[in-house]
Amino acid sequence: MSRLSRRALGAGVVPLSVALALAGCGTETEPAAAGGSSKPSSSSSSTTTKAEPPSASSLYAKARKTALAAESGHIAGTMTNSGDKFTIDLAGTVDGTNQSLGLGRGADGKITILTVGGKNYLSATEDFWADQVGAGPAKTLQNKFVILPAAQAKEFGDLTIKGLLTEMFEDKQLSVLDGANTRVEKTTIDGADAWKLTERSGGDGAALVVSADDKATLLRIEGPTDDPGRLDFSEWDEVPAVTAPAPSKVIELPK
Repeated sequence: MSRLSRRALGAGVVPLSVALALAGCGTETEPAAAGGSSKPSSSSSSTTTKAEPPSASSLYAKARKTALAAESGHIAGTMTNSGDKFTIDLAGTVDGTNQSLGLGRGADGKITILTVGGKNYLSATEDFWADQVGAGPAKTLQNKFVILPAAQAKEFGDLTIKGLLTEMFEDKQLSVLDGANTRVEKTTIDGADAWKLTERSGGDGAALVVSADDKATLLRIEGPTDDPGRLDFSEWDEVPAVTAPAPSKVIELPK
């Protein structure tokens, strides 16, 4: 989880060169497009849990398999790294070809990147732009989308559901739950039965929560004590397609 925090959420700052290139651009302001993602909602089953819990290894394997086999999904939550709090809201296709990515860090303004039709559209709050280019230019950039050049877009290339899931399941702080030292306990998510996996002894506080049905659908990951946070997973195979912003809301960088 800590490696994920550093790589993924640490990327939520637009390169200064991009911000400076935007300083002279200005158009009328309009409400921003919605971006296509909806609020997280639990996809867990209400299936009654069995008296004897399944093994941690079987739940871990099923959760990983079903999550990576999904066509779309929604990840939302917060994480902490070295005292800094990060937020992420990612919804769309698992491969990242059609998605909405929202990132925030500490007191900085939030940024949103829409990936549609091979293009990446960046939008940010006025507070974020004010920190990058000053209060005056920030007002002209608010509620607008900027088409990110390929070089800058590559910095966010790993921020897809598949990329994050692959990294999380391989991270030693989470993969340790795929073992004999793991406790499996009953819990509930939004009133639905679920299984929670934690280490029996010597653990760092990380936890994995899956639905209490045959699929063991991934519902939540909780970060370790030294990097606290929580990611909620929902809308598996149910996320609506993300659409590109209206042309009137798009600013293209000078070449």
